Amino acid sequence: MDLNDFGKKLGEFRKSKGMSAYELSLRIGKDPSYIHKVENAKINISLSSLFKICKELEITPAEIFCA
Repeated sequence: MDLNDFGKKLGEFRKSKGMSAYELSLRIGKDPSYIHKVENAKINISLSSLFKICKELEITPAEIFCA
């Protein structure tokens, strides 16, 4: 899985939960454009941010990588 695939999967999960990228960014304490940048493979994501995102989306990290 590369950054583009990861971002695409993250976006699919986020949208399935009915959450905007802006809202998710704010919920994890990041800049409002953060999730957009991650989903478009513009920046790398830290493990701590990954865990925060998964908590907000009510999924496990494995679900993103194995889906």
